[in-house]
Amino acid sequence: MNRKRARIVVAAALAVAVVAAGAAFAVLRGKNDGSPTEQTAFCWGTLARGDVTALSVSPVQRYSSEEGPLNKGVPSLCQVGEGLDSNGGKRRVEFQIMVTGLGSGKDVWHMADDIAGVSDVRAPIPGVPGWANKRTAGVLLPLSCRGKLGVGGAAYMQLNAESDQEDSWRDGRLQKRMTDVLMKAATGLARQLGCSEPSFKSHDQVPHLLQEQTVDTAEACGLPGFTAPAKATKEYVTGGDFRLWSCSLGSGTGATHFTVTQDPLLLALHDAAAVTSGRDSDLLTCGGRKTLVQDDSGDSELEREFRAAVARRGNCS
Repeated sequence: MNRKRARIVVAAALAVAVVAAGAAFAVLRGKNDGSPTEQTAFCWGTLARGDVTALSVSPVQRYSSEEGPLNKGVPSLCQVGEGLDSNGGKRRVEFQIMVTGLGSGKDVWHMADDIAGVSDVRAPIPGVPGWANKRTAGVLLPLSCRGKLGVGGAAYMQLNAESDQEDSWRDGRLQKRMTDVLMKAATGLARQLGCSEPSFKSHDQVPHLLQEQTVDTAEACGLPGFTAPAKATKEYVTGGDFRLWSCSLGSGTGATHFTVTQDPLLLALHDAAAVTSGRDSDLLTCGGRKTLVQDDSGDSELEREFRAAVARRGNCS
């Protein structure tokens, strides 16, 4: 063997030895196999593993989230799912959270359509300007968060439960789980952005989805003296006070919607939009509190009857 050929053979042998040694070292370390580090904080650092498992029907060993950037003036999305597969993708999405802004000039009912989805059965979230639906919950963030996020209109956060949570949990359990996780993320984000307010906090009460009821023609929407249109045979009415009260007469595209609102943030949005009192929007004082009354009936007589019935029940002027 000549000297040049000997040098080539020796170099090749050394290269094989180096590769083999490296492979053996990787096996012994067990840390350099490309597997992702387990994630412990989710959705812009607002949620912990315990919050994620609260919205998992069957908790798993590893969770991950994909999060869009904030402060860009466009919808920001966070998807939380089961682990990462070999290609770095989630195997199952458990829920997603979106942060974005409202359009302008909407009444409270259609504002809630944006925040928590279109539905007659949605219920107000106790203590905050938000609603829970069958698989969706949403809440308006404090007004000063709008500038921090650079979104058009008031900023809100929406949570959508995926997988089979709705089929697995009954009796309000999903709505409670959704609102708990939603408010943990919303209050955490507001603190991070420096736009939190003392009144913006979680409450222990459970939002119960509204139930279909037969209309009492002499007491429509649970308001004595309010007469429903003859075509309205069913209704969905919010219980409790007038903080976030609604009544839907009928269902689907043929329904007529009535809302009464005393929530300070929603009242501020109404004032900021310079919406004048008119056929579909009036400001009253009920029990000493500023109260916004709205509907989309297009029937002036029905509107007058509704406002009169609200005034009687709420001691309004």
